[in-house]
Amino acid sequence: MARRTPAVQAELTAPDRFRPGFDPARDKLPEPRRGGTLTLQIEALPSSLNFLLDNTSVSRRILREVHGSLLVRDLFTGEHVPELAESLVVEDTLFTRDGRRLYGELVEQGESWRVVPRSAPGHALAKAVDVPKSDVARIDRGTVFTFRLRDDVRWHDGKPLRVEDFLLTWRLSKIPEVECDSKRFMYDHLVLAEAPDSRHLRFFYDRQYFGAMAVFEGLGPLPSHVYDLRDPANPQYKSDATDAELARFVNEHPANRAWIGVGPYRITEFGNEGLEMVRTGDWWNERDSGWFERVRWRYIKDDSLAFRALAAGELDFTSRLVADDYFAAAADPQFQARAYTGFFYTPRASYIGWNLKRPELSDVRVRTALALACDWDAYIKGYYRGLAERVTAEWYDGGRDYDRSIPPLPFDLKRAKALLAEAGWYDRDGDGLVDKDGEPLAIELLSQSGNRSGEVFVQSYQQTLAQVGVRLDVAALEWPVLMERVHQRDFDGVFKVWIFPLESDPYQRWHSSQIGVGTANESSFSAPEVDRLCEAYVAEVDPERRGELSRELHRRLYAEQAYLYGVKVPHKFAIDARIRNVRLSAIDPGYRVRDWYRAE
Repeated sequence: MARRTPAVQAELTAPDRFRPGFDPARDKLPEPRRGGTLTLQIEALPSSLNFLLDNTSVSRRILREVHGSLLVRDLFTGEHVPELAESLVVEDTLFTRDGRRLYGELVEQGESWRVVPRSAPGHALAKAVDVPKSDVARIDRGTVFTFRLRDDVRWHDGKPLRVEDFLLTWRLSKIPEVECDSKRFMYDHLVLAEAPDSRHLRFFYDRQYFGAMAVFEGLGPLPSHVYDLRDPANPQYKSDATDAELARFVNEHPANRAWIGVGPYRITEFGNEGLEMVRTGDWWNERDSGWFERVRWRYIKDDSLAFRALAAGELDFTSRLVADDYFAAAADPQFQARAYTGFFYTPRASYIGWNLKRPELSDVRVRTALALACDWDAYIKGYYRGLAERVTAEWYDGGRDYDRSIPPLPFDLKRAKALLAEAGWYDRDGDGLVDKDGEPLAIELLSQSGNRSGEVFVQSYQQTLAQVGVRLDVAALEWPVLMERVHQRDFDGVFKVWIFPLESDPYQRWHSSQIGVGTANESSFSAPEVDRLCEAYVAEVDPERRGELSRELHRRLYAEQAYLYGVKVPHKFAIDARIRNVRLSAIDPGYRVRDWYRAE
Protein backbone atom coordinates (compact mmCIF):
# COMPACT_ATOMS: atom_id res chain seq x y z
CA MET A 1 0.00 0.00 0.00
CA ALA A 2 1.39 3.40 -0.92
CA ARG A 3 0.16 6.82 0.05
CA ARG A 4 1.07 9.89 -1.97
CA THR A 5 1.53 13.37 -0.54
CA PRO A 6 0.31 15.76 -3.27
CA ALA A 7 2.25 18.69 -1.81
CA VAL A 8 5.50 17.05 -2.86
CA GLN A 9 4.75 17.06 -6.56
CA ALA A 10 5.42 20.75 -7.20
CA GLU A 11 8.80 20.43 -5.51
CA LEU A 12 10.18 17.67 -7.72
CA THR A 13 13.37 18.56 -9.57
CA ALA A 14 15.12 16.77 -12.40
CA PRO A 15 18.57 15.17 -12.05
CA ASP A 16 21.50 17.62 -12.10
CA ARG A 17 19.13 20.54 -12.54
CA PHE A 18 21.67 23.13 -11.36
CA ARG A 19 24.69 21.66 -13.18
CA PRO A 20 26.02 24.25 -15.67
CA GLY A 21 25.64 23.22 -19.30
CA PHE A 22 23.32 20.31 -18.52
CA ASP A 23 19.68 20.30 -19.60
CA PRO A 24 17.77 17.43 -17.94
CA ALA A 25 15.12 17.55 -20.66
CA ARG A 26 17.69 17.28 -23.44
CA ASP A 27 20.87 15.70 -22.16
CA LYS A 28 21.51 12.15 -21.03
CA LEU A 29 23.23 11.28 -17.78
CA PRO A 30 26.48 9.29 -18.05
CA GLU A 31 26.24 5.60 -17.21
CA PRO A 32 26.67 5.03 -13.46
CA ARG A 33 29.51 2.94 -12.15
CA ARG A 34 30.36 1.76 -8.69
CA GLY A 35 33.41 2.77 -6.73
CA GLY A 36 35.16 5.67 -5.06
CA THR A 37 34.58 7.71 -1.94
CA LEU A 38 32.05 10.48 -1.31
CA THR A 39 32.77 13.03 1.41
CA LEU A 40 29.99 15.19 2.86
CA GLN A 41 29.79 17.75 5.65
CA ILE A 42 27.84 17.18 8.82
CA GLU A 43 27.42 20.22 11.03
CA ALA A 44 27.17 18.33 14.31
CA LEU A 45 28.13 14.94 15.68
CA PRO A 46 25.19 12.79 16.73
CA SER A 47 25.41 11.46 20.26
CA SER A 48 24.19 8.09 19.01
CA LEU A 49 22.90 6.28 15.95
CA ASN A 50 20.27 4.50 18.00
CA PHE A 51 17.21 6.14 16.48
CA LEU A 52 15.23 5.79 19.69
CA LEU A 53 17.78 7.81 21.65
CA ASP A 54 18.90 10.41 19.09
CA ASN A 55 16.25 12.04 16.93
CA THR A 56 18.40 14.84 15.49
CA SER A 57 18.41 15.66 11.80
CA VAL A 58 22.06 14.61 11.45
CA SER A 59 21.36 11.20 12.93
CA ARG A 60 18.33 10.72 10.67
CA ARG A 61 20.37 11.75 7.62
CA ILE A 62 23.02 9.10 8.28
CA LEU A 63 20.54 6.38 9.24
CA ARG A 64 18.84 6.72 5.83
CA GLU A 65 21.90 4.96 4.40
CA VAL A 66 22.84 2.51 7.16
CA HIS A 67 19.46 1.40 8.47
CA GLY A 68 15.94 0.58 7.37
CA SER A 69 12.30 0.74 8.49
CA LEU A 70 9.09 -1.09 7.79
CA LEU A 71 8.07 1.78 5.51
CA VAL A 72 9.97 4.65 3.93
CA ARG A 73 8.70 7.77 2.24
CA ASP A 74 9.99 8.13 -1.29
CA LEU A 75 11.65 11.54 -1.43
CA PHE A 76 10.54 12.19 -4.98
CA THR A 77 6.94 10.94 -5.03
CA GLY A 78 5.92 11.36 -1.40
CA GLU A 79 4.62 7.77 -1.32
CA HIS A 80 5.00 5.46 1.64
CA VAL A 81 6.46 2.23 0.31
CA PRO A 82 7.53 -0.98 2.08
CA GLU A 83 11.25 -1.39 2.71
CA LEU A 84 11.97 -4.11 5.28
CA ALA A 85 8.40 -5.30 4.79
CA GLU A 86 7.39 -6.84 1.48
CA SER A 87 3.67 -6.18 1.95
CA LEU A 88 1.18 -4.35 4.15
CA VAL A 89 -2.54 -4.70 4.89
CA VAL A 90 -4.39 -1.86 6.65
CA GLU A 91 -7.71 -2.54 8.39
CA ASP A 92 -10.30 -0.56 10.33
CA THR A 93 -11.69 -1.12 13.81
CA LEU A 94 -15.32 -1.34 14.88
CA PHE A 95 -16.14 -0.92 18.58
CA THR A 96 -19.42 -2.37 19.82
CA ARG A 97 -21.51 -1.00 22.66
CA ASP A 98 -20.88 -4.14 24.71
CA GLY A 99 -17.10 -3.61 24.57
CA ARG A 100 -16.05 -5.83 21.67
CA ARG A 101 -13.37 -4.66 19.26
CA LEU A 102 -13.51 -6.09 15.71
CA TYR A 103 -11.06 -5.27 12.97
CA GLY A 104 -11.07 -5.84 9.24
CA GLU A 105 -12.42 -4.18 6.12
CA LEU A 106 -15.65 -2.39 7.09
CA VAL A 107 -18.42 -2.52 4.50
CA GLU A 108 -21.62 -0.56 5.10
CA GLN A 109 -24.74 -2.61 4.34
CA GLY A 110 -27.96 -0.73 5.03
CA GLU A 111 -28.70 -1.18 8.75
CA SER A 112 -25.48 -3.05 9.53
CA TRP A 113 -21.72 -3.06 9.10
CA ARG A 114 -19.93 -6.10 7.70
CA VAL A 115 -16.45 -6.74 9.12
CA VAL A 116 -14.33 -8.68 6.62
CA PRO A 117 -10.95 -10.09 7.76
CA ARG A 118 -8.27 -9.15 5.22
CA SER A 119 -4.93 -9.80 6.93
CA ALA A 120 -3.42 -13.18 7.65
CA PRO A 121 -2.27 -15.16 9.50
CA GLY A 122 -3.69 -15.12 13.01
CA HIS A 123 -6.68 -12.88 12.34
CA ALA A 124 -9.16 -12.72 15.21
CA LEU A 125 -12.05 -13.36 12.81
CA ALA A 126 -12.34 -16.63 10.95
CA LYS A 127 -14.93 -15.19 8.59
CA ALA A 128 -16.89 -11.99 7.96
CA VAL A 129 -19.44 -10.92 10.55
CA ASP A 130 -22.35 -8.48 10.40
CA VAL A 131 -22.95 -6.00 13.21
CA PRO A 132 -26.22 -4.00 13.45
CA LYS A 133 -25.58 -0.28 13.43
CA SER A 134 -27.54 0.03 16.64
CA ASP A 135 -24.81 -2.06 18.35
CA VAL A 136 -21.92 0.06 17.05
CA ALA A 137 -20.29 2.51 19.46
CA ARG A 138 -17.74 3.94 17.00
CA ILE A 139 -15.65 3.22 13.93
CA ASP A 140 -11.97 4.10 13.58
CA ARG A 141 -10.36 4.05 10.15
CA GLY A 142 -6.86 2.78 9.42
CA THR A 143 -6.02 1.43 12.88
CA VAL A 144 -4.63 -2.09 12.32
CA PHE A 145 -1.47 -2.65 10.28
CA THR A 146 -0.22 -6.10 9.33
CA PHE A 147 3.23 -6.38 7.74
CA ARG A 148 4.88 -9.35 6.09
CA LEU A 149 8.66 -9.08 6.53
CA ARG A 150 11.22 -9.73 3.85
CA ASP A 151 13.18 -12.95 4.35
CA ASP A 152 16.39 -11.78 2.66
CA VAL A 153 17.61 -9.08 5.07
CA ARG A 154 20.50 -9.51 7.50
CA TRP A 155 21.99 -7.34 10.18
CA HIS A 156 25.46 -6.00 9.57
CA ASP A 157 26.81 -8.66 11.94
CA GLY A 158 25.34 -11.39 9.74
CA LYS A 159 22.33 -12.32 11.88
CA PRO A 160 18.92 -12.55 10.13
CA LEU A 161 16.29 -9.86 10.66
CA ARG A 162 13.49 -11.16 12.93
CA VAL A 163 10.04 -10.03 14.05
CA GLU A 164 11.48 -9.79 17.58
CA ASP A 165 13.66 -6.89 16.43
CA PHE A 166 10.61 -4.73 15.70
CA LEU A 167 8.71 -5.81 18.79
CA LEU A 168 11.72 -4.76 20.86
CA THR A 169 11.55 -1.20 19.50
CA TRP A 170 7.86 -0.99 20.40
CA ARG A 171 8.42 -2.46 23.89
CA LEU A 172 11.31 -0.13 24.66
CA SER A 173 9.20 2.89 23.72
CA LYS A 174 6.84 1.93 26.58
CA ILE A 175 9.58 1.81 29.25
CA PRO A 176 9.89 5.25 30.92
CA GLU A 177 13.58 4.78 31.76
CA VAL A 178 14.55 4.44 28.10
CA GLU A 179 15.86 7.86 27.07
CA CYS A 180 13.56 8.32 24.09
CA ASP A 181 11.26 11.07 25.34
CA SER A 182 11.71 13.14 22.17
CA LYS A 183 10.33 10.24 20.14
CA ARG A 184 8.13 8.32 22.57
CA PHE A 185 5.00 10.24 21.57
CA MET A 186 5.17 8.63 18.12
CA TYR A 187 4.30 5.25 19.60
CA ASP A 188 1.85 6.41 22.29
CA HIS A 189 -1.25 5.23 20.46
CA LEU A 190 0.23 1.92 19.30
CA VAL A 191 -1.30 -0.02 22.16
CA LEU A 192 -0.60 -3.56 21.00
CA ALA A 193 1.99 -5.27 18.85
CA GLU A 194 2.11 -8.97 18.06
CA ALA A 195 3.84 -11.47 15.81
CA PRO A 196 1.33 -14.04 14.50
CA ASP A 197 4.27 -16.02 13.08
CA SER A 198 7.95 -15.58 12.23
CA ARG A 199 7.25 -13.44 9.14
CA HIS A 200 4.32 -11.25 10.20
CA LEU A 201 3.84 -8.26 12.51
CA ARG A 202 0.53 -6.73 13.51
CA PHE A 203 0.15 -3.35 15.22
CA PHE A 204 -3.01 -1.89 16.76
CA TYR A 205 -3.83 1.79 17.32
CA ASP A 206 -6.21 2.73 20.12
CA ARG A 207 -7.82 5.37 17.87
CA GLN A 208 -7.65 6.67 14.34
CA TYR A 209 -4.65 8.90 13.72
CA PHE A 210 -3.87 11.01 10.68
CA GLY A 211 -0.16 10.14 10.86
CA ALA A 212 -0.58 6.40 11.42
CA MET A 213 1.32 5.46 8.28
CA ALA A 214 4.21 7.83 9.00
CA VAL A 215 4.81 6.25 12.42
CA PHE A 216 6.17 3.18 10.69
CA GLU A 217 8.85 5.28 9.00
CA GLY A 218 10.28 5.69 12.50
CA LEU A 219 9.55 2.19 13.75
CA GLY A 220 12.79 0.64 12.66
CA PRO A 221 14.15 -2.56 14.16
CA LEU A 222 16.73 -2.85 16.92
CA PRO A 223 18.79 -6.06 16.94
CA SER A 224 17.20 -8.06 19.74
CA HIS A 225 20.24 -10.33 19.95
CA VAL A 226 22.29 -7.21 20.81
CA TYR A 227 19.95 -5.03 22.87
CA ASP A 228 17.42 -7.33 24.56
CA LEU A 229 18.69 -8.86 27.81
CA ARG A 230 15.69 -11.20 27.77
CA ASP A 231 16.56 -12.65 24.36
CA PRO A 232 18.35 -16.02 24.72
CA ALA A 233 20.42 -15.05 21.67
CA ASN A 234 21.94 -12.13 23.59
CA PRO A 235 25.43 -12.94 24.98
CA GLN A 236 24.42 -11.22 28.24
CA TYR A 237 21.07 -13.00 28.46
CA LYS A 238 19.16 -12.49 31.70
CA SER A 239 15.68 -13.95 31.62
CA ASP A 240 14.46 -12.01 34.67
CA ALA A 241 15.91 -8.61 33.70
CA THR A 242 13.71 -5.77 34.94
CA ASP A 243 12.53 -2.94 32.70
CA ALA A 244 14.94 -0.61 34.50
CA GLU A 245 17.87 -2.97 33.84
CA LEU A 246 16.89 -3.30 30.20
CA ALA A 247 16.59 0.47 29.84
CA ARG A 248 20.02 1.08 31.34
CA PHE A 249 21.49 -1.63 29.08
CA VAL A 250 20.01 0.05 25.99
CA ASN A 251 20.83 3.62 27.02
CA GLU A 252 24.50 2.81 27.62
CA HIS A 253 25.11 0.14 24.99
CA PRO A 254 28.33 0.51 22.91
CA ALA A 255 26.33 -0.39 19.81
CA ASN A 256 24.65 3.01 20.01
CA ARG A 257 27.82 4.29 18.34
CA ALA A 258 29.32 1.05 16.99
CA TRP A 259 26.07 0.76 15.09
CA ILE A 260 24.76 -2.57 13.82
CA GLY A 261 22.11 -1.78 11.26
CA VAL A 262 20.20 -3.19 8.31
CA GLY A 263 20.96 -1.07 5.28
CA PRO A 264 23.07 -0.91 2.11
CA TYR A 265 25.95 0.68 4.06
CA ARG A 266 27.49 -0.22 7.41
CA ILE A 267 29.33 2.04 9.84
CA THR A 268 33.08 1.36 10.07
CA GLU A 269 34.17 4.44 12.01
CA PHE A 270 32.51 6.86 14.43
CA GLY A 271 34.90 9.36 15.98
CA ASN A 272 35.39 13.00 16.85
CA GLU A 273 36.07 13.91 13.21
CA GLY A 274 32.99 12.25 11.80
CA LEU A 275 31.71 8.92 10.55
CA GLU A 276 32.56 6.55 7.75
CA MET A 277 30.48 3.86 6.14
CA VAL A 278 31.16 1.25 3.47
CA ARG A 279 28.83 -0.46 1.04
CA THR A 280 27.86 -3.95 2.20
CA GLY A 281 27.19 -5.43 -1.24
CA ASP A 282 24.39 -7.66 0.06
CA TRP A 283 21.44 -5.28 0.30
CA TRP A 284 18.26 -6.94 -0.92
CA ASN A 285 17.58 -4.22 -3.50
CA GLU A 286 20.65 -4.22 -5.75
CA ARG A 287 19.35 -1.29 -7.83
CA ASP A 288 19.09 0.81 -4.67
CA SER A 289 22.24 -0.25 -2.85
CA GLY A 290 24.40 2.82 -3.52
CA TRP A 291 27.13 3.55 -6.09
CA PHE A 292 29.96 4.80 -3.89
CA GLU A 293 31.92 2.11 -2.07
CA ARG A 294 32.67 4.43 0.81
CA VAL A 295 30.91 7.50 2.24
CA ARG A 296 32.52 9.82 4.77
CA TRP A 297 30.51 12.23 6.89
CA ARG A 298 33.06 14.83 7.93
CA TYR A 299 32.27 16.91 10.99
CA ILE A 300 32.84 20.59 10.17
CA LYS A 301 30.76 22.88 12.36
CA ASP A 302 32.02 26.09 10.68
CA ASP A 303 30.11 26.36 7.40
CA SER A 304 32.61 28.75 5.80
CA LEU A 305 35.39 26.28 6.61
CA ALA A 306 33.36 23.56 4.92
CA PHE A 307 33.07 25.72 1.80
CA ARG A 308 36.82 26.25 1.72
CA ALA A 309 37.36 22.51 2.12
CA LEU A 310 35.10 21.87 -0.87
CA ALA A 311 36.87 24.53 -2.93
CA ALA A 312 40.16 22.81 -2.11
CA GLY A 313 38.88 19.41 -3.21
CA GLU A 314 38.70 17.96 0.32
CA LEU A 315 34.90 17.77 0.38
CA ASP A 316 32.37 16.76 -2.27
CA PHE A 317 29.17 18.25 -0.91
CA THR A 318 27.82 20.72 1.59
CA SER A 319 24.26 22.02 1.82
CA ARG A 320 25.11 24.75 4.34
CA LEU A 321 26.69 27.57 2.35
CA VAL A 322 26.45 30.95 4.04
CA ALA A 323 25.22 33.76 1.81
CA ASP A 324 28.64 35.39 1.31
CA ASP A 325 30.19 32.11 0.14
CA TYR A 326 27.22 31.29 -2.05
CA PHE A 327 27.45 34.55 -3.99
CA ALA A 328 31.26 34.53 -4.02
CA ALA A 329 31.30 31.05 -5.57
CA ALA A 330 29.11 32.22 -8.45
CA ALA A 331 31.67 34.89 -9.29
CA ASP A 332 34.77 32.66 -8.98
CA PRO A 333 35.79 31.03 -12.31
CA GLN A 334 38.29 28.76 -10.54
CA PHE A 335 35.56 27.39 -8.27
CA GLN A 336 33.11 27.03 -11.15
CA ALA A 337 35.65 24.94 -13.07
CA ARG A 338 35.39 22.10 -10.55
CA ALA A 339 32.11 22.59 -8.67
CA TYR A 340 28.77 24.32 -8.86
CA THR A 341 26.15 25.70 -6.52
CA GLY A 342 22.37 25.69 -6.22
CA PHE A 343 19.59 25.80 -3.69
CA PHE A 344 16.49 23.92 -2.62
CA TYR A 345 13.86 24.22 0.08
CA THR A 346 12.78 21.68 2.66
CA PRO A 347 10.34 22.39 5.48
CA ARG A 348 12.59 24.06 8.05
CA ALA A 349 12.66 27.39 9.84
CA SER A 350 14.59 29.15 12.56
CA TYR A 351 12.96 30.09 15.83
CA ILE A 352 13.60 30.94 19.46
CA GLY A 353 11.85 28.67 21.91
CA TRP A 354 11.04 30.37 25.22
CA ASN A 355 10.92 28.46 28.49
CA LEU A 356 7.53 29.41 29.89
CA LYS A 357 8.52 27.98 33.30
CA ARG A 358 10.64 31.10 33.74
CA PRO A 359 8.41 33.65 35.54
CA GLU A 360 9.51 36.58 33.38
CA LEU A 361 8.66 34.62 30.20
CA SER A 362 5.30 33.29 31.37
CA ASP A 363 3.62 36.61 30.46
CA VAL A 364 2.47 36.74 26.83
CA ARG A 365 2.97 40.53 26.85
CA VAL A 366 6.67 40.03 27.54
CA ARG A 367 6.99 37.39 24.84
CA THR A 368 5.19 39.61 22.33
CA ALA A 369 7.47 42.52 23.24
CA LEU A 370 10.50 40.30 22.63
CA ALA A 371 9.09 39.49 19.19
CA LEU A 372 8.44 43.14 18.35
CA ALA A 373 12.02 44.00 19.31
CA CYS A 374 13.47 41.57 16.73
CA ASP A 375 14.39 43.08 13.36
CA TRP A 376 14.03 40.03 11.15
CA ASP A 377 13.79 42.07 7.94
CA ALA A 378 17.20 43.68 8.52
CA TYR A 379 18.64 40.21 9.25
CA ILE A 380 17.21 38.82 6.01
CA LYS A 381 18.54 41.71 3.98
CA GLY A 382 21.94 41.94 5.65
CA TYR A 383 22.88 38.31 6.22
CA TYR A 384 20.87 36.34 3.68
CA ARG A 385 20.93 39.05 0.98
CA GLY A 386 17.20 38.61 0.59
CA LEU A 387 17.29 34.81 0.25
CA ALA A 388 14.97 34.13 3.20
CA GLU A 389 11.34 34.66 4.18
CA ARG A 390 9.52 35.31 7.44
CA VAL A 391 7.38 32.48 8.85
CA THR A 392 4.68 32.44 11.51
CA ALA A 393 4.52 28.72 12.33
CA GLU A 394 6.57 25.54 12.13
CA TRP A 395 4.20 24.06 9.54
CA TYR A 396 5.17 23.48 5.92
CA ASP A 397 4.15 26.76 4.29
CA GLY A 398 3.38 25.08 0.98
CA GLY A 399 0.64 22.92 2.47
CA ARG A 400 -2.96 23.25 3.59
CA ASP A 401 -2.08 23.44 7.29
CA TYR A 402 -0.33 26.82 7.10
CA ASP A 403 -2.38 30.03 7.36
CA ARG A 404 -0.67 32.39 4.93
CA SER A 405 -3.03 35.23 5.87
CA ILE A 406 -1.29 35.74 9.24
CA PRO A 407 1.11 38.70 8.96
CA PRO A 408 4.42 38.46 10.85
CA LEU A 409 4.79 40.90 13.72
CA PRO A 410 6.66 44.04 12.62
CA PHE A 411 9.80 45.48 14.14
CA ASP A 412 8.30 48.02 16.55
CA LEU A 413 10.41 49.17 19.49
CA LYS A 414 7.84 51.70 20.68
CA ARG A 415 5.13 49.06 21.00
CA ALA A 416 7.60 46.62 22.59
CA LYS A 417 8.44 49.17 25.31
CA ALA A 418 4.75 49.82 25.94
CA LEU A 419 3.99 46.11 26.37
CA LEU A 420 6.91 45.66 28.75
CA ALA A 421 5.71 48.59 30.84
CA GLU A 422 2.18 47.19 30.84
CA ALA A 423 3.61 43.94 32.23
CA GLY A 424 5.41 45.89 34.98
CA TRP A 425 8.84 46.05 33.36
CA TYR A 426 10.35 49.54 33.14
CA ASP A 427 13.59 51.22 34.14
CA ARG A 428 13.19 52.27 37.75
CA ASP A 429 16.84 52.99 38.59
CA GLY A 430 18.08 54.65 35.39
CA ASP A 431 20.66 51.98 34.47
CA GLY A 432 19.17 51.42 31.01
CA LEU A 433 17.58 48.07 31.87
CA VAL A 434 13.93 47.50 32.64
CA ASP A 435 13.37 45.92 36.03
CA LYS A 436 10.67 44.49 38.24
CA ASP A 437 10.73 43.54 41.91
CA GLY A 438 14.33 44.71 42.05
CA GLU A 439 15.54 42.43 39.23
CA PRO A 440 16.52 43.48 35.67
CA LEU A 441 15.04 41.67 32.69
CA ALA A 442 18.04 39.57 31.66
CA ILE A 443 17.58 36.55 29.40
CA GLU A 444 20.10 33.85 28.57
CA LEU A 445 19.84 32.58 24.99
CA LEU A 446 21.42 29.26 24.03
CA SER A 447 22.87 28.99 20.54
CA GLN A 448 24.97 26.38 18.75
CA SER A 449 28.64 27.34 18.64
CA GLY A 450 30.18 27.65 15.19
CA ASN A 451 26.84 28.42 13.55
CA ARG A 452 27.54 31.63 11.65
CA SER A 453 23.91 32.48 10.91
CA GLY A 454 23.10 32.04 14.59
CA GLU A 455 26.01 34.20 15.65
CA VAL A 456 24.97 37.04 13.35
CA PHE A 457 21.37 36.83 14.45
CA VAL A 458 21.98 36.84 18.21
CA GLN A 459 24.41 39.78 17.91
CA SER A 460 21.76 41.77 16.08
CA TYR A 461 19.09 40.71 18.54
CA GLN A 462 21.24 41.76 21.49
CA GLN A 463 21.48 45.24 20.04
CA THR A 464 17.77 45.70 19.37
CA LEU A 465 16.74 44.26 22.75
CA ALA A 466 19.13 46.67 24.46
CA GLN A 467 17.11 49.51 22.92
CA VAL A 468 14.06 48.41 24.93
CA GLY A 469 16.07 47.79 28.10
CA VAL A 470 16.43 43.99 27.92
CA ARG A 471 19.81 42.33 28.40
CA LEU A 472 20.43 39.25 26.27
CA ASP A 473 23.26 36.98 27.42
CA VAL A 474 24.33 34.47 24.77
CA ALA A 475 25.68 31.01 25.62
CA ALA A 476 27.29 29.44 22.53
CA LEU A 477 27.42 25.69 23.17
CA GLU A 478 28.34 22.49 21.38
CA TRP A 479 25.20 20.81 20.10
CA PRO A 480 25.07 17.87 22.56
CA VAL A 481 25.56 20.26 25.51
CA LEU A 482 22.90 22.62 24.18
CA MET A 483 20.38 19.80 23.71
CA GLU A 484 21.03 18.39 27.16
CA ARG A 485 20.26 21.75 28.72
CA VAL A 486 17.10 22.02 26.66
CA HIS A 487 16.03 18.50 27.61
CA GLN A 488 16.53 19.34 31.29
CA ARG A 489 14.65 22.64 30.79
CA ASP A 490 17.75 24.50 31.99
CA PHE A 491 17.34 27.47 29.68
CA ASP A 492 15.52 30.77 29.17
CA GLY A 493 15.53 30.77 25.38
CA VAL A 494 17.13 28.63 22.68
CA PHE A 495 17.83 29.56 19.06
CA LYS A 496 17.40 26.57 16.77
CA VAL A 497 16.33 25.50 13.33
CA TRP A 498 13.28 23.25 13.26
CA ILE A 499 13.16 20.59 10.54
CA PHE A 500 9.62 19.31 10.21
CA PRO A 501 7.70 16.91 7.99
CA LEU A 502 5.27 17.94 5.27
CA GLU A 503 2.42 17.14 7.67
CA SER A 504 3.51 17.96 11.19
CA ASP A 505 1.91 16.57 14.35
CA PRO A 506 1.29 19.50 16.73
CA TYR A 507 0.37 17.27 19.67
CA GLN A 508 3.97 16.49 20.59
CA ARG A 509 5.02 20.15 20.84
CA TRP A 510 1.93 21.89 22.14
CA HIS A 511 -0.31 19.55 24.12
CA SER A 512 -0.02 20.01 27.87
CA SER A 513 0.32 16.24 28.40
CA GLN A 514 3.72 16.49 26.71
CA ILE A 515 5.19 18.82 29.35
CA GLY A 516 8.17 17.21 31.02
CA VAL A 517 11.90 16.63 30.90
CA GLY A 518 13.17 15.61 27.48
CA THR A 519 9.85 15.90 25.64
CA ALA A 520 9.18 17.83 22.45
CA ASN A 521 7.11 20.43 24.35
CA GLU A 522 10.29 22.34 25.09
CA SER A 523 8.47 25.53 26.04
CA SER A 524 6.29 23.75 28.66
CA PHE A 525 3.31 25.34 26.93
CA SER A 526 -0.20 24.70 28.22
CA ALA A 527 -3.59 26.03 27.07
CA PRO A 528 -6.92 24.13 27.21
CA GLU A 529 -8.14 25.33 23.80
CA VAL A 530 -4.84 24.40 22.17
CA ASP A 531 -5.11 20.96 23.80
CA ARG A 532 -8.56 20.56 22.27
CA LEU A 533 -7.34 21.54 18.82
CA CYS A 534 -4.35 19.19 19.02
CA GLU A 535 -6.58 16.29 20.02
CA ALA A 536 -9.02 17.00 17.21
CA TYR A 537 -6.22 17.40 14.66
CA VAL A 538 -4.49 14.07 15.30
CA ALA A 539 -7.80 12.16 15.17
CA GLU A 540 -9.02 13.80 11.94
CA VAL A 541 -8.37 11.72 8.82
CA ASP A 542 -10.03 14.14 6.39
CA PRO A 543 -7.20 16.38 5.07
CA GLU A 544 -9.40 19.41 4.41
CA ARG A 545 -10.93 19.40 7.89
CA ARG A 546 -7.48 18.83 9.36
CA GLY A 547 -6.26 21.88 7.51
CA GLU A 548 -9.03 23.99 9.06
CA LEU A 549 -8.07 22.80 12.54
CA SER A 550 -4.40 23.48 11.87
CA ARG A 551 -4.99 27.00 10.64
CA GLU A 552 -7.02 27.78 13.76
CA LEU A 553 -4.21 26.31 15.88
CA HIS A 554 -1.71 28.37 13.91
CA ARG A 555 -3.56 31.59 14.74
CA ARG A 556 -3.78 30.79 18.45
CA LEU A 557 -0.15 29.77 18.78
CA TYR A 558 1.15 32.80 16.95
CA ALA A 559 -0.81 35.02 19.33
CA GLU A 560 0.80 33.23 22.29
CA GLN A 561 4.39 33.73 21.00
CA ALA A 562 5.77 30.74 22.93
CA TYR A 563 8.09 30.52 19.93
CA LEU A 564 9.61 33.60 18.37
CA TYR A 565 9.25 32.42 14.78
CA GLY A 566 12.07 33.39 12.47
CA VAL A 567 12.82 32.71 8.84
CA LYS A 568 12.84 29.93 6.32
CA VAL A 569 15.94 29.80 4.18
CA PRO A 570 16.91 27.62 1.23
CA HIS A 571 19.60 25.01 1.54
CA LYS A 572 22.39 26.66 -0.45
CA PHE A 573 24.63 23.85 -1.62
CA ALA A 574 27.93 23.33 -3.38
CA ILE A 575 28.92 20.07 -5.00
CA ASP A 576 31.81 18.63 -6.97
CA ALA A 577 30.78 18.77 -10.63
CA ARG A 578 31.78 15.14 -11.16
CA ILE A 579 28.98 13.94 -8.86
CA ARG A 580 26.00 13.02 -11.03
CA ASN A 581 22.30 12.14 -10.70
CA VAL A 582 21.75 14.75 -7.99
CA ARG A 583 17.99 15.02 -7.49
CA LEU A 584 16.45 17.38 -4.98
CA SER A 585 13.24 17.15 -2.97
CA ALA A 586 11.09 19.09 -0.51
CA ILE A 587 11.26 16.15 1.92
CA ASP A 588 14.08 16.30 4.46
CA PRO A 589 17.01 16.02 3.90
CA GLY A 590 16.22 17.01 0.31
CA TYR A 591 18.60 14.61 -1.44
CA ARG A 592 19.50 10.94 -1.54
CA VAL A 593 23.16 9.97 -1.29
CA ARG A 594 22.78 6.43 -2.58
CA ASP A 595 21.53 7.78 -5.95
CA TRP A 596 24.79 9.64 -6.62
CA TYR A 597 27.88 8.47 -8.49
CA ARG A 598 31.10 10.02 -9.75
CA ALA A 599 31.67 10.45 -13.48
CA GLU A 600 35.12 11.68 -14.48
